[in-house]
Amino acid sequence: MAQITFLSLFFLTFNVIAMAKTTPLSSFSTTTNINKTYNNFIKTSCNNATYPTVCLTSLLPYATVVKLNRLRLVKKALSVTLKYASATQSTISNLAKAKNISKGNAAVLKDCIEDIQDSIAYTLNALSSLKSSKNKKFVISNAQTWTSAAITDEYSCTDGISDEDVSPVVKKKIRNCILRIARMSSNALYLLNHLKY
Repeated sequence: MAQITFLSLFFLTFNVIAMAKTTPLSSFSTTTNINKTYNNFIKTSCNNATYPTVCLTSLLPYATVVKLNRLRLVKKALSVTLKYASATQSTISNLAKAKNISKGNAAVLKDCIEDIQDSIAYTLNALSSLKSSKNKKFVISNAQTWTSAAITDEYSCTDGISDEDVSPVVKKKIRNCILRIARMSSNALYLLNHLKY
């Protein structure tokens, strides 16, 4: 009888341990499937964006935050654009403060900083307008208008640099920064244009 109790206890313990080890795996599997679903949502949403690669690389890290919510996706696209626009403003401000910069380059950079500041303000307005609970069509239209205005200012900066005699190194650095945020803004506008009312 002691032998049967020992064997029963042994098998019972073995089964409990075995079940404990398999539960996290199934939980992991479920989490993995959910994450794949969220990732696929981002991929599908970015697939036809103006700049699909930029869209995917900038938004995929936020898949678990966005989940399957298109409005959250648009808000995240605008938030990420703001983050990069602020970094671009800092980069251009640092270039404008460089000791070896000519007065002409400094003036062009100052204009560009103003364009980026306006772009940031417009993107913030787009984000704020999406928080409204008013008529959804009106809210989305406002966000589209603000985002379009941001894009215009972003490209105004690159136009200003192209029109002036700016050193090639400065021009390239600024153009790369501006193109990144302009592409992100364009993608945010694309996502806004595909929100359902």
